[in-house]
Amino acid sequence: MSEGPARGVYVLWLEVFGEVTVGRLGPWRLAGTYAYVGSAQGPGGFQRLRRHRDVAEGRNPTRRWHIDFLLAAGTLRGAFVMETPDPSMECRLARALAQRLPPAIPRFGSSDCRCPTHLFAVPDAAGFCELMAGLGLRRFHPEPSGK
Repeated sequence: MSEGPARGVYVLWLEVFGEVTVGRLGPWRLAGTYAYVGSAQGPGGFQRLRRHRDVAEGRNPTRRWHIDFLLAAGTLRGAFVMETPDPSMECRLARALAQRLPPAIPRFGSSDCRCPTHLFAVPDAAGFCELMAGLGLRRFHPEPSGK
């Protein structure tokens, strides 16, 4: 019997420059590098990251989540993952980043929890990978989609 796909939490690393309308959050002017904390606890697990890549590369026009709007307007630089069955880890990770990085857009990605945001500005891109490793995340390299 198969255990199914790996699940956990992830942090997307992206660059966005310009004005982006983010669903009901409205228009925001962004200029720089950002980190977004998300959950891969659903039935597809980390397959969600492939969906995010497809949105970023223009192969998926659907705008369901806040992050979809940024991915469509920016450049996805990478992703970091942590396998865990703990559903509270997404918000715990967002709180950990909030202690180290400035918030970017209030309520971004956190409409279903009490976190102030799940999107953070990354002022030091060089130290970002070290921060991710220090928090227990590893770099994720998705398989090509073949589309």
